[in-house]
Amino acid sequence: MSTTQYYLETTIRKTLGSGVDLAYASPALVSAYINASPDRRFEQSGVGGNRSLEPVPKYKQTISEKVIENGRNAWIVLGVDRNASALGGHGGRGQTQCASIDLVAGRMGGYVRDRDDDGRVIEVNPDFKVDAARIYISQKADIDDYFECAEGACGNSIGQSAIGLKADDIRVIARKSIKLITGTDNKDSTTDKVKELTGIELIANNDDSDMQPLVKGNNLVKALTGLWDQINDLNQVVQHFLMYQSAYNEKLLSHRHLGNIQLPSGKRYTAVAFEMQPEGNKCIIEHCAGTQTSLKNHQSNMTAWNKNYLSGLVDETYINSKNNKTN
Repeated sequence: MSTTQYYLETTIRKTLGSGVDLAYASPALVSAYINASPDRRFEQSGVGGNRSLEPVPKYKQTISEKVIENGRNAWIVLGVDRNASALGGHGGRGQTQCASIDLVAGRMGGYVRDRDDDGRVIEVNPDFKVDAARIYISQKADIDDYFECAEGACGNSIGQSAIGLKADDIRVIARKSIKLITGTDNKDSTTDKVKELTGIELIANNDDSDMQPLVKGNNLVKALTGLWDQINDLNQVVQHFLMYQSAYNEKLLSHRHLGNIQLPSGKRYTAVAFEMQPEGNKCIIEHCAGTQTSLKNHQSNMTAWNKNYLSGLVDETYINSKNNKTN
């Protein structure tokens, strides 16, 4: 930006505010604006929907296109399918049944200017990458290629009727419900039979390297509930095993074989295995105080887990959404 241009823009920013970007506006127009009368400046200020000094590129219109524009870089183009030059798209190749409607706000996006560095008028074609915001409707298009979309599992749309939307941010808002539906007809817009239903794909960051199927919530609840039942049954199995093993261990520690020691009753027994007593008693204590307590805590935790995530009784943690569904 030249010193003159910088001065002019700085001056006009003081007049119109920081939301004005006239970096590539015509210096002659900006200078004339600054030196004009207050009424004339207001007419060129953009305030209240008036004209503006902002640069707007010239659109390269083809013979078959009807162009509606407002001098503020908003466009509606009725024509045939093209995503770039007059030779681009299906319309550029001379095909039929490829009517299109191109709605654009902000051609050239943040690079907008109406003249190059040599003062020549800039003429532009549709630019699906750079233009600020676009709704593109075409009877026949390669819509994924135009918008450089990841192929995904369903592949790219080639030569099909399509609608594409692109902007910095997109909001789809409904006061009631929104449905995303595929596979409504047996034939496509060219009367060809629809051979494959590919469903809906959600691709973040245009990265399709790890595409996976969505989970059905009710089926997942059923599967996890069955798993919970199996884990709970296993807890009971271990509980019963622990009970029987503890009883057996107590008998084993006090067990004596027939031997040389004569008891008052006249029976002869060997002494108990004293070297087993410490470890045996420790095992019994661990079973009662440790393992059995852990099993009870585990059972309590599993019950809480089932209630929180699978029962639907706790809205904040239930794994299924109340509002959003898929098939």
